Amino acid sequence: MSDPATPRPRDPATAVPLASVLARLGRLSITARQAVEGLLAGQHRSVRRGLAVEFAGHRAYEPGDDLRRLDWAVSARSDRLVVRLDEEERRLRALLVLDASGSMAYGTPSKWSVARTVGAAAAFLLVMQADAVGLQPCGGNEDEPLAPGSTMGHLMRLFDRLDALSPAGPGPLAAAVLAAARSLDRRGLLLVITDAFTEPGPLADACAFARHRQHEVRVVQLVAPAEEVLSPTGTTEFIGLEGEGRRRLDADRLRPYYQRDFQAHRAVLAARLAAAGATLVQARSDQDPANILALLTQARRC
Repeated sequence: MSDPATPRPRDPATAVPLASVLARLGRLSITARQAVEGLLAGQHRSVRRGLAVEFAGHRAYEPGDDLRRLDWAVSARSDRLVVRLDEEERRLRALLVLDASGSMAYGTPSKWSVARTVGAAAAFLLVMQADAVGLQPCGGNEDEPLAPGSTMGHLMRLFDRLDALSPAGPGPLAAAVLAAARSLDRRGLLLVITDAFTEPGPLADACAFARHRQHEVRVVQLVAPAEEVLSPTGTTEFIGLEGEGRRRLDADRLRPYYQRDFQAHRAVLAARLAAAGATLVQARSDQDPANILALLTQARRC
């Protein structure tokens, strides 16, 4: 295994100096660079252990596999036929599914700025460990996906996409997860960062489909502190960020019902995602992105 701090671009024509990528990461968000440097320097330096689905030195034999790739020693110990993976098969393929719907613009800092920070840092770590990462936007001002790539040049293109993407309008999250799951031609990793203000059922069904295709699914639910408690007081005009319009309501009378429904939604979401085989990390937009990234890399499906 290579040192995760040493980039391994395989295409010299698209090689980019590490210092340039770190500088760009810092411009995208200074906390993104701090998160990466802290994770690399700390106890989670082995990012392959953190972000990889699992060690993929072997896989089960499938009809049509070259018999010369059978590992007879491992097969004898495990009582099943397994084949050795080549370098391309060992490389993890991941997709960032970033929710860029209008509600992600809420908060200070905005949920979108934190989601973009965590997504950029995770993409950097994946490329540093010689894996491939792409982008599946959901909502916002563009929806064209970026196929996974593993060079530093590709990472810079992904950063360009994150620079250009801004939250707006509705975000069909379940459809984005389905599209991401279908686009990976073999087992991979989906990193979904969203506020999850959507019906839990369709999202859980999409995650279950991804798991059926043998993908690992990790979901970060990112909410603003004010959204947990409904912080406005008195008569307040509420503005829907995804085209729902405006409504004047008494926030103090609404608060207990809102908090009840908020917690109920969160509980249902957690239960449905767990049943679908996805891993859920619940976080707040006022948390240090480095802590969110560490939770994401430590996450393991139960």
